Amino acid sequence: MQYLIRTLTDSTNHTFTETIKARENETFTVVEADSKEEAERKSKDLIQCSRCKSQNIDYEYYYKDIGDPSYIYTICHNCKGIFFDSIRKDSECYGNR
Repeated sequence: MQYLIRTLTDSTNHTFTETIKARENETFTVVEADSKEEAERKSKDLIQCSRCKSQNIDYEYYYKDIGDPSYIYTICHNCKGIFFDSIRKDSECYGNR
């Protein structure tokens, strides 16, 4: 279960803390960004569980050859899934352009 702890300080320097429980079909993600658009773009680039789309995961890259990673090993703490997926380059997906 995820909880969002939200803290704000008002103009009188009084601090308020709010704890929000995530719904069953909801997750919270925090990214550093200068705008809403940048935050949305960054959140799409984060690695997610291929089953439940949670970002509450641990992952490790594996290399077949020196250079780009060939595989990613993912453990999801949300759905308890364990995945070992190959990584394809854009050129392998769409052909050389």
